[in-house]
Amino acid sequence: MNDSLSSLRCLIIGAASGIGLATAERLRGRVAGLVAADRPTADWKPDGVARVAMDVTDPASVTAGVQEAVGVLGSLDAVVNTAGVLGTVQPSTDESLEEFQRLVAVNLTGAFIVSTAVLPLMADAGFGRLVHFSSTAGKEGVAGMTGYSASKAGVMGLVKALAREYAARGVTVNAIAPGKIETPLISGHPPTDADLARIPVSRLGTPQEAAALIEYIVSPEASYTTGFVYDLSGGRATW
Repeated sequence: MNDSLSSLRCLIIGAASGIGLATAERLRGRVAGLVAADRPTADWKPDGVARVAMDVTDPASVTAGVQEAVGVLGSLDAVVNTAGVLGTVQPSTDESLEEFQRLVAVNLTGAFIVSTAVLPLMADAGFGRLVHFSSTAGKEGVAGMTGYSASKAGVMGLVKALAREYAARGVTVNAIAPGKIETPLISGHPPTDADLARIPVSRLGTPQEAAALIEYIVSPEASYTTGFVYDLSGGRATW
């Protein structure tokens, strides 16, 4: 494997919008091959990119989507999983078990399903990059977002365990923990002055900034960092 992005075959999950879309747009033309995945019902936006349908909560759907991506690309070097749901901001006593379980199913169990589908392929090839998304909510906990915070904290533990398991096989497993990023995920929750006051750079992040970080993490050069949670919070989080 050389030190160039141009050799990579990449799968971006959650690519119809937000950070996934920005990542697909950034990597298109820079990598050897790119496949975009999202729910069958997604309103697709990436142009000029091969697409597959994938529901991360359904193991059969993930397996089929990964196999289809491998069929298109010939192999799989990097997988970026941006799929996630935010849920309703509400007191924990108002959050139903069904709402809590849905957040865990998409954000955490979905990450596990994706991981078990792609990591053996990467390990057999002796090279791989897997990136999942946590959140500052997973680091700090956010009042009114119990299920979301718990699911994103779980992603950090998942990544750290998998990273240790696959480190000796040429595969890195990392996470990104965004703060408030201008994506459709938070469109129903516009930032307040208090929100911005907690961000030292005094603004929201952009999907393009996330995509730039992803580009580095999936690169062959990023070979000595695994099990890490990259901060993307404008200085809000300090660990």
